[in-house]
Formats: sequence, structure tokens, C-alpha cells
Amino acid sequence: PESLEQQSDITKIEDTASEQAKAGSEQLLRAQVKARESAQIASEMSGRIIELKIRDGQRFSAGQVLVGFHCSMEEAQLSKAKATLEKKQKTYEVNKKLQKLNSISTLELDVSKAEEAEARADVRVGQAALERCTIKAPFSGKVVDVTARAYQSVREGDPLLEIINEKDLEIEFIAPSKALPQLKPGNTFKVTLDETGKPYKAEIIRLGGRVDPVSQTIKVYGRITDSSVELLPGMSGAIELTPFE
Repeated sequence: PESLEQQSDITKIEDTASEQAKAGSEQLLRAQVKARESAQIASEMSGRIIELKIRDGQRFSAGQVLVGFHCSMEEAQLSKAKATLEKKQKTYEVNKKLQKLNSISTLELDVSKAEEAEARADVRVGQAALERCTIKAPFSGKVVDVTARAYQSVREGDPLLEIINEKDLEIEFIAPSKALPQLKPGNTFKVTLDETGKPYKAEIIRLGGRVDPVSQTIKVYGRITDSSVELLPGMSGAIELTPFE
């Protein structure tokens, strides 16, 4: 027969295991609020910034100029290309008239036509180069980080801004793959955010492309269906997969 001390130890072990199992079953999944649209804006050229008035936390509209560069050289090159194109166009027009009078050969006409086309291409190259001198917002949103300053010289590829669309948010969390029967697009769940302390109704919109074979988990994406202006990217909280009415 076991001693009273052995029986007590066994009881403690069983109680601990029971508490751990209970805690594991009650453990909530963790989720994070993320912006569906976000971008790290980097410089497309080497140069000096002359316009960067937007600040962290400020909102902007799609198409608004976010960054402007000093581009006097690019402007001059484009002006030169346009002047050359105008000269080549006039030469080609004159040659067409002369060719009708049999005053020049067909070869000379073709050469002037090719030179006009080449000058037109140079103008397009100059316009493309000048377009890189301003960076416009690809969507409406908010600045979340500014890593450059006005009058700073940067190199091509240097990060300048990080922007997001904070009006288009989604919930991302990792769930055990055994919960797949509950993880169907359209199913509702509850998320309680730490920052607000409030529960929100949400629904699953899509699942990740694969189940992780090591952790036996899958990424789940959802959206909060409650109208809430206080939500911000980066907020996090607990998920309950039970339907939330």
C-alpha cells in the first residue's frame, strides 16, 4: 500500500496537470490589427530633398505630393530635349515638302523622320526623369514614420516615409489547424483589444495559404464589422472563435 506522503504527491501532480489543461483550454488566441494597405516610400533617385512638409501622424490624400527633390538638372535636360524635338520636327516638315518637289532623296527624308522620332523619345526620357523628382501618395492614408528631412541629401533606395491606410484594417492571428472547421470565411468571432478594453464583432475573410507542418497552425485574416473610429494599426488583443452575436 502507498504511504500517505506518496498519495499526497500523486494528488498534487494530478491537480497541477488538471489546472494546466484547464488553462490551456481557456487560453485565448492573440491577434493584431493591421492595415491592408501600407507602403515604405523610398527615394527613386539620388538628390536633395526640397519639399517634405508632412509629419508623423498627418493624413494625406491620394495623389498628394509627399516628397519633392531639387531637379534643376533634370528640368534643363528636358528643356533641351524639347528644343531639339522642335528643331527636328521643323526639319522633317521641310524635307517632306522638298521630297514632293524631288529636291531631296527618299533616304534623306527617312533620316529626318528617324531623327524626329529619336528626339521625341528623348523628351519622354526627360519627362520620366522629371517625374521621379516628386513622390505622390499612391492612396489616401496617414504617415506612421518619417526617416528623412527637408534639405537632406539622399541616395537612390534610401527610405523616406512609411504610410498606411488606417481606414482599411484587418485582424491577423494564428490559430491551431485543428480549429479549421470553425475557420470558414464569413464565420464570426470576438476580439477584445487590450488598448480599448472593448470586445468587437469580427468575421473571417480569408485563411493563409498553408498549414505550418511544424506548429500545426494556420494564419487567419478577419475584419472588425463594428463601426469603430478608435481602432489603430498595431493594436492587439484576444480572440474567441465562438460566434459573437
